[in-house]
Amino acid sequence: MNLAPNLTVQPQGSSSAVNFTLRGVGLNDFTANNTPSVMTYVDGVALPIGYMAGAAMFDMSGVDVNTGPSGFTHGQTVTAGEINIKTADPTKTFHYGASEDIATYNRSITNLYVSGPLSSNVQYRIAGFTQQGGGFQKNISTGQSLGNANKGGLRAKIAWQPDDMTNIVFSGNWMQDNSQAMGAFNVQDLARNTPAYQDNLKTGWGFTPAFLKLTGNSAGTKPSYNNTFWGAGINFTRSLGFADLSTITAFQQMYVHNLMDLDGTRYAIYDDDVNTDANLFSQEVKLASHNPHDRLQWDVGMYYDRTQMHSVIYNDYTGSGSRPYIQRTSYNQDQQAFSQYGHVRFTVTKRLHVLAGITHESDDRDLYNMQTMRYNTAVYPTPYDTHYGRRGALTNQFAGMGGLEYQALDNLMLYGSIRKGFKPGGFTANNTVVASQLTPTKPESLLAYEVGFKSDYWNHKLRVNGNAFWYDYHGQQVAGLAVVPNYGVVGQYVNIPKSRIWGVELGIDANPIPGLLLHQHFGYERGNYKDYSAIDTTAVAATYVKTGKLMALYRSYAGVDMGIPKLTLEGSASYKAKLDAHWTLTPYIDYSYRGSQVDVPGNNLYRMPAYFLMNVGLTFAPKSGKWSVSAYANNVLDRHYDVTRQTGLNGIFGIPGTPRMVGGRIRVDL
Repeated sequence: MNLAPNLTVQPQGSSSAVNFTLRGVGLNDFTANNTPSVMTYVDGVALPIGYMAGAAMFDMSGVDVNTGPSGFTHGQTVTAGEINIKTADPTKTFHYGASEDIATYNRSITNLYVSGPLSSNVQYRIAGFTQQGGGFQKNISTGQSLGNANKGGLRAKIAWQPDDMTNIVFSGNWMQDNSQAMGAFNVQDLARNTPAYQDNLKTGWGFTPAFLKLTGNSAGTKPSYNNTFWGAGINFTRSLGFADLSTITAFQQMYVHNLMDLDGTRYAIYDDDVNTDANLFSQEVKLASHNPHDRLQWDVGMYYDRTQMHSVIYNDYTGSGSRPYIQRTSYNQDQQAFSQYGHVRFTVTKRLHVLAGITHESDDRDLYNMQTMRYNTAVYPTPYDTHYGRRGALTNQFAGMGGLEYQALDNLMLYGSIRKGFKPGGFTANNTVVASQLTPTKPESLLAYEVGFKSDYWNHKLRVNGNAFWYDYHGQQVAGLAVVPNYGVVGQYVNIPKSRIWGVELGIDANPIPGLLLHQHFGYERGNYKDYSAIDTTAVAATYVKTGKLMALYRSYAGVDMGIPKLTLEGSASYKAKLDAHWTLTPYIDYSYRGSQVDVPGNNLYRMPAYFLMNVGLTFAPKSGKWSVSAYANNVLDRHYDVTRQTGLNGIFGIPGTPRMVGGRIRVDL
C-alpha cells in the first residue's frame, strides 16, 4: 500500500485470498469466483482469483500500480485498475544470492536465487523462499498461539535467444502453504452473547469432532491452510522491423483448503472449511510499434482466458441457535473471456500528444452442479438436500478512452483523460439456500474523468506529480446482504445503481543532497451512494432479538458516505552515509496513515478506526553493495489496528494487523 495513494490491500476474512481496492473501487470477493475490480498481473499474466495473486509475490523485480479503467493495451478490461508484478529475469552474467530475515514471534524468512548463462544465447534463473513462524495471536481462553507461517515456493526461468530478433522465456512456479490461518476476533456475537474482545490480538476457535471428521481434518486442528499452487508459461517476443510481436501463454493450477473459525469463539457458530480447485489458461497476442520516436505509437492485440473451478464449502452452525446443523454447498463454474484492444498515441506537435483506445470483451460464465445439503443433528432432524439448475451470465461490451498530454514546459507536463470501463457480472456461490441467490449480478461500469500534472526539477532532484479524479459509477458490484426467512442473513453480491467517487492525489520524491531520499504520497477521496437501498443489519438484529424472527428490513442509503478511507498518507526518508571509502550506513524511517473505513453503511460495528504506522531501520553495507546487515522495527509504536471487519452468522468479526515486529536481516548478492 506504500506504492500508491488510495490503495487498499486486505485479506478476505481469515482466508489466504487477497482483495485489492483502488480509489474506493474493489470487490470484497468471499467466493473467489468473480472478476476482481483490480486485476493483478504477474509477468503479464492476469490472475483473476485472489488466492493466486497472493501466492505469486516472491523474487520480484518491480511493481507498478495503474489506476482507473484499463485493458486498452493488454489483458482484460476492469474498472478500478491494475497491479503489475514483474519477477526477476535470468541474467547474462553469473549471480547468486541469499537473505535471511529473523524477527519477533519466531518469524523467519529465507530467500535464495541463482542466475546466469548456460550458453551464449541461453540463460536461467532459479529462486525460492520459505517463511516460518510469526504467529502473534493468542487464544483468549487457552493462551495457545495462532498464525505461524509454514510456506515456501520455487520459480524457475529459462531465456533463449535463437537469433538477434527473438527472445523466448520459459517459466515454471510452485508454492505450498501449510500455515496456520489468521484468527478472527469477536466484535459482536448475537448467538451466545460472547463479550466483544477488547484486544484485537485475542482470538478463539473450537471445531466440533463431527465437523473435523466430515472435512477430513484431524482432531485438535487449529485454523489452518493447506494450499498448493503451480503453473507454467511461455513469453515470446520478436522484432518484425516495423513492429514488435509478443505472445504470452500461461497455465496456473491451485488447490486451496482453508479451515477457519470466523466467529472467533469456542462455539460452532460460524466455522468454515473451504475447498477450491481451479485452473486458469490464458493466451495473449500483441503487436506494437517498434520505433519509440515515431509520431504514431500503437498497440493492438487479443486476449483469451478460461477458468475452471470446483468448490466445496462446509459451514458448521451447530452452536448458533438459529441453524443447528452443518451445511455443505458445492458447485462448478466454467468461465471464458475473449477481448480485443487497440491503443494509439499521436504526436500532434512537439509538445502535444493525443491518446485514444478501445477494447471489446465477451465474458461467458456457467454455474452448474450447485448443491446444498445439511447434515442432521438431534436438534435438526429435517432432511435437506437441494440441487439447483444451471445458471449462465454473459457480458458483451465495449470500453474506450481518450486523452491529451501537453508538455507546457520542459519539466512540466499536463494531462487529462476520459475513460469508460466495465467489469463482467458473476455469481454468489456460497450458502445457497434459495434459487434467487443464484441470480447473477449485472456488469458494472465506470466513467472516469482525470486531470493532472507531472513535473521534474533541479536536474531530477525533485519530482512532483498530482491529479484529481471524478468517477461516475453505475451498477457497482458489492458484497451485500440478503435475509432468507427462517434461515438468516447471508452474503450476496448486489449491484448499486449509481454512486460517485472523487479525490485528489499528490506524490513527491526528492533527492536534495547525495544519499538523502525523501518520499511522500498524499491521497484524499470521498464517495457517496446516489441510489442504493440495502439490508439494515442493525434493524434486522434488533428485530431478531425481540421477536426471534428474521425479516428483511431495508434502508435507503441515497447520499450516504461509502465508507472508503478518506485520507491516506505514506512517507519515507533514508540517508546513505559514507563511513569511509569502503563502508556505508543507511538509517531509514517510513510511515503510513489510513483513515477509518466501513464496508457496511449505517453500522459502526463494521468501522475500522483510523491508524498510523511507523517503521524504522538501519543498514550497514560495503560500498560495493554485495552484502548488507540490517536491523529494523516494523510498527515500532505497536499500534493495534484492524485490516478488515466483516459479517458472520449472527455477528461481526475482525482481522487484526501485525503488531510490532523487531528483527534483523542479512543479505548477500554476488
